[in-house]
Amino acid sequence: MKGKIILEEAWNLPRIAAEEAKGYASVQAAGLLGKALADIEGRVAAMDEAGVEMQVLSLTGPGAQGLADPVEAHNMAVESNNYIAEKVKANPSRFAAFAAVSMHDPKQAAEELTRAVVELGCVGVMLNDFQSSGQDGNTMLFYDHASYDVFWAAVEKLDVPVYLHPRLPSPLVFDQLYRDRKWLQASAWGFANQLSIHILGIATSGVFDRFPGVQLIFGHMGEHIPFDLWRLDHKLDRDRFPGMRMAKNKTIRDYFASNMHIVNYRVSSGHFSTPSLQGAIAEISASRIMFSIDYPYEDGLMEGSTWIDNAPISQPDLLAIGRENALRLLKLDRAPHNMTPGLSLKELEIGGLSKVCKAMHVITDLSVSRRLHISRRGEPSKDKDSRLRRGLDQWSSVDFNYLYFHSSTTL
Repeated sequence: MKGKIILEEAWNLPRIAAEEAKGYASVQAAGLLGKALADIEGRVAAMDEAGVEMQVLSLTGPGAQGLADPVEAHNMAVESNNYIAEKVKANPSRFAAFAAVSMHDPKQAAEELTRAVVELGCVGVMLNDFQSSGQDGNTMLFYDHASYDVFWAAVEKLDVPVYLHPRLPSPLVFDQLYRDRKWLQASAWGFANQLSIHILGIATSGVFDRFPGVQLIFGHMGEHIPFDLWRLDHKLDRDRFPGMRMAKNKTIRDYFASNMHIVNYRVSSGHFSTPSLQGAIAEISASRIMFSIDYPYEDGLMEGSTWIDNAPISQPDLLAIGRENALRLLKLDRAPHNMTPGLSLKELEIGGLSKVCKAMHVITDLSVSRRLHISRRGEPSKDKDSRLRRGLDQWSSVDFNYLYFHSSTTL
């Protein structure tokens, strides 16, 4: 597929890139990682090879959120926004950027975000989970507190999304939870474990009810949340938790339809996973999913691009996930990026499962997804409905274990 948009692609200031890379890679690899984080212009050739039209750049974590001193955090955000705006300005048809802000002071955060969007052209903001604060860095500031309403009001007014990204735990949390199991603190488990609490805190505190225009993005195939929606909504009992500020007539699933988006991509926590992608589509629909690579923390752009290009999902879903959802949400059709929306499958060279979708559509029409039995050999079991058999037999080479997840695809 050509024309892909990837939107969690890291960069860092050249003056600190090499040193900070040591926290994410071996001594041998840190030098290369630091160079890759600082090199924006050098990415274009790899983008062309992988069919990527646009990278949305974000300051690598923890960024300003990792600085407990309010002045240092704000200064880093301002410096970063000014720097990346110049890089985007030099090549706006290939790059866009998320702003960085310090979240020590919600009003100051709103003001810097406004400057970054209105004056510098940023298409949203990247927040790396909680804001470190306090003399020892152990105080964690979370954005579901009512004091952050001024920030959320600015987000809604600017009509740009917030990308909430995980980070390493505070020293206190590390000491209590991860000191004897260090391997779990980051992308293997801790990232999703910690960030999902923050995401659900924002939802259950009523942020989306007070500011219904706010759009929240989070990655790693939804930080486990899409796969636990039934239990979440079942257990968030208003009678049991009368102090919960979330609207009584809303569920977490409702917010996925109106306020929340997830990103699927190749990450070390393992969501380069076809079954996970299919499950997410089944739970929240392809319209709420976008694709990213997590460059340069992953090995180039080609591996992730090859996976999504060949994923057993429908052509409309591939188009939405690989391009159209991000283009629409980030308004990349506007100047200075001027991307073209609504390109055809042929223009974007999208393969995918157009024929399989016909069989899926038959299943949807006949409402038989619950009574269709799939054998281990990938063959449909006997069914008296000849129309169903014809629809499935026509595409007998398909692995029908994938079929259920797309039985609601509208064609």
